[in-house]
Amino acid sequence: MKLLSIIAFHLVFLTGSMGHAQELELSAGLTYKSLLGKQRQLYAPVFGFEMGAARQEQAPFSADMIAWGANVGVFRMHRSDTEGVGQSQQIVETKATFRYDHYYNDYFSFFYGAEAGFSFTTLQSDQPMMSSETNSTQLFTRGIIAPNGGINFEINRYLALYYKLQYDLGHYFGPQPSWGNPSSKWNHLVTQTAGLRVRIW
Repeated sequence: MKLLSIIAFHLVFLTGSMGHAQELELSAGLTYKSLLGKQRQLYAPVFGFEMGAARQEQAPFSADMIAWGANVGVFRMHRSDTEGVGQSQQIVETKATFRYDHYYNDYFSFFYGAEAGFSFTTLQSDQPMMSSETNSTQLFTRGIIAPNGGINFEINRYLALYYKLQYDLGHYFGPQPSWGNPSSKWNHLVTQTAGLRVRIW
């Protein structure tokens, strides 16, 4: 319920803050995340999805475009080792975004940018958990900085398909989920996203 409340609040905020923008961009994509480092041995790569809203406008000194806004991502990361069968992390990410689009021709544009924000994690299990009852209901908070780059395929002025490659560097504030195994508060992931951008001019 906490995770659904976070998503609902975020979407209402986006609608209210960007509803009057002349160039509004809505996006939705399928994400594939994989951990790096030691945690990669404990958690399997995962599919999820992200939704976003941004204001897009022409760059001041070129014919390129810049976009800034926010997005929400939701995914579940499962333990892959034999001791953690049936255990997972339910994760919701809320991030501010900035993107610079460089137009190569009428059909393709390349972009680079960054995202920064927070992820909120709760622990899920199909069997008695290895952590305490307190930890099983706790909301773990992680700060994220994520540079990215990718390509847009411009179908027309209003629609574009996109692919994004992103590096997520995160740090937990306070306790972090460990399932009884010692781990660093720092972690990093590689995220790939493919989806659709809809522009309302």
